[in-house]
Amino acid sequence: MTTGLDASLRRGEALLHEDLITPLHHHDEAHNRLLATVGGDTRVVTPAQATDLVSTLRPTRRIDDPGVEHTPDGPRFGRRGLFRGSLIGLGGLLAASAAPRYSFAATTGGDLLVCVFLRGGFDGLAALGMPGDPRYAQLRGSAKVVDDSFTLSPKYVLNPRFAALKPLWQANQLAVVLGSGHPGVTRSHFEDQDLCERAARANVRSGWLGRHIQYSSRPSGTFRAITMGDQRVVLSLTTTAYQSVAMSSVDSFDLETAWNDRDRLVTDLGRLYGDAGGVLATQARATLDAVTSLDTVRSRAYTPANGAAYPDSTWGEGLRDIARLAKADLGLEVACIDYGGWDMHQGIGATSDAGGQFSARATDFARGLAAFATDLGSRWNSVTVVTMSEFGRRVEVNGDGGTDHGHGNVAFYLGGGINGGVYGDIEGLADDQLTDGDLPITIDYRQALSEILAKRLGNDNIADVFPGFSPGTALGIA
Repeated sequence: MTTGLDASLRRGEALLHEDLITPLHHHDEAHNRLLATVGGDTRVVTPAQATDLVSTLRPTRRIDDPGVEHTPDGPRFGRRGLFRGSLIGLGGLLAASAAPRYSFAATTGGDLLVCVFLRGGFDGLAALGMPGDPRYAQLRGSAKVVDDSFTLSPKYVLNPRFAALKPLWQANQLAVVLGSGHPGVTRSHFEDQDLCERAARANVRSGWLGRHIQYSSRPSGTFRAITMGDQRVVLSLTTTAYQSVAMSSVDSFDLETAWNDRDRLVTDLGRLYGDAGGVLATQARATLDAVTSLDTVRSRAYTPANGAAYPDSTWGEGLRDIARLAKADLGLEVACIDYGGWDMHQGIGATSDAGGQFSARATDFARGLAAFATDLGSRWNSVTVVTMSEFGRRVEVNGDGGTDHGHGNVAFYLGGGINGGVYGDIEGLADDQLTDGDLPITIDYRQALSEILAKRLGNDNIADVFPGFSPGTALGIA
């Protein structure tokens, strides 16, 4: 009978054959996948099928050296011992709070792109008020935005809980895109998050940012793409061509071993993978270099610059760490960070209620981004922040004081190179101006993203990043 540990080790062996087996990690861990590639054909397989495939094609290539050799200088680890005693390997090195797939390529040369996924379905009309529309107050009830202290145009006001972003708006560094979304939206959290992060037909097993990395032409470097605040690489960054890092925080990103002998572990990893040669040796060197680089970053106490005050929240801490990495000059090009909790079917709260569900999150969100921009100082001129969400909410507040799943949404684009302003329009809120009671999607979210990738990140391969999508008339957002 195969034990759980043996099964895990066998799966680990399969994953060492990166040219055959590739793991794809999803935000929802239950939907992680393994891809097998044989003869140019790629398909989803189970761990058992992956093991059988590798055993059949490469029966003599196994991890069969001794687990631990005890020497006068302490334990010396064989490859199997490394799997047993540490969170290591499976095609790279698994560091504490890090995902099993890494990306090591590219130095800076364009903007740092920070992609914020507002998970749960962001309520655009709780963020954006239309006080002049005759039906707005009627449909939104206590969730309406009527305060005009943050006016965007004669037609639109921004919820005052986003007040921390007002200096960026006044500096023309905040763009608000109306009617944004994916035209194939289904109102299902899982399906629409998957749809938005892939930004391609269902049989394309990669994310749009992963393809951006794959089809950009930056020179070689160390860190290129990270998921911050999670232990799994977000689906947007998935690609079989490169590997990207996930970390819950900079300070927690390190090698972890059951033997509490980190230096010996590093030495033996270099020996084992270095002896392997080829891709494994290259990956090991890059990974160990990355861990060493972060050792240097962690060794220096970090104080945000220019008086920046991040909120005391997971969101604030994540942005602080992204700024810390950006200023460490490790070649960071893309950073993904989630902000969840926007699925407010009940009690969204009044704008006047600072402790209301939406108000509290909006305040935290805005203060975090304002601190991020302040902390970066002149670097903010080469940073672009984009937000996305799986769908918007219905226009009318439901009987429980919340809003249900909808279609069109509001997206924010921020940065020193952004052309601030309002993009798109909401014609009105009459029944014949809505899509089944929802805001219509009038701007494909890939339109704005394609402009950001081309203008700010210098990627000319938009057709490869967004297969099947043809950009229309430029919004002029970048």
